[in-house]
Amino acid sequence: MKCIPCEKGERRRLDGLNMVIVGAAGGIGAAISRCAAAEGASLFLLDKNAAGLESLTRALSQTQKLSQSQPLSEAGATGSAGQPGKRAGKAGPLLAFRQVDITDENQVREAAAAAADHFAGRVDVLVNTAGISGRPLGDGPVHVVPAATWAEVLAVNLTGVYYTCKHFVPLLMNSPAASIINIASDDALIGPRPPHDTHAYIASKGGVIALTRAMAVSYAPRIRVNAVAPGWVATPMTGDLRQDPEAWQEVVQRHPLGKVGHPEDVAWAVIYLASRESAFVTGIVLPVEGGATAW
Repeated sequence: MKCIPCEKGERRRLDGLNMVIVGAAGGIGAAISRCAAAEGASLFLLDKNAAGLESLTRALSQTQKLSQSQPLSEAGATGSAGQPGKRAGKAGPLLAFRQVDITDENQVREAAAAAADHFAGRVDVLVNTAGISGRPLGDGPVHVVPAATWAEVLAVNLTGVYYTCKHFVPLLMNSPAASIINIASDDALIGPRPPHDTHAYIASKGGVIALTRAMAVSYAPRIRVNAVAPGWVATPMTGDLRQDPEAWQEVVQRHPLGKVGHPEDVAWAVIYLASRESAFVTGIVLPVEGGATAW
């Protein structure tokens, strides 16, 4: 069975919802952005990759006919029409983007202020999907992982989530149907299999899971907070392994379904957790991993 392309979203489950997607430019984040647009959400897209944001926003404005606005960014990435918080063209879902480095709290604070302008003070859904792999940085077991690698991985994967939640929660408090979805990893549920024992990455994603559960309790009933734990997904983050056919085949064989995931597989799980269909769901970690945690 193949996953459903994002463009096939026809149920409009996110109509009327204002959605901020962090790490929107590539891989899973881009798939979430496409699926959310197809389901009717207004979007404010954040990423460090300015060129990727521009390309994605241009595609969404054409394929989904979202109305673009232009939140100014000192980092250099802007939308392409209109002014912050103003509709451009026909009335309908809004679309804007902003370049941001989530390891810089000041940039995150400014992004939240721009989102407040864009959405007139109300955010309904925050998705934290920005993350980095530790493999290219020398991640490994704790006795060999460099301290700089440990710090960099946690700065993006865990502290970045703290910053975005810290500064966007006040906007979520203005929503009658607020939801946060954090992207974790199934590695944090079952541990690694050598030689992919990247302890900094696993610690960062384990922290995301713990933070998700803590926030779910603290912010109930005002904000639902859940996590999605993907398994191996064919994205740029796993590109180094996919270049080695033998290593990639070993990865594929870890999944009872006999395949790795696509970004859309994760995106549709996020759409469910963002929608009203999951109104009685909070504090969960939803594995989307082809059965890997069931071994």
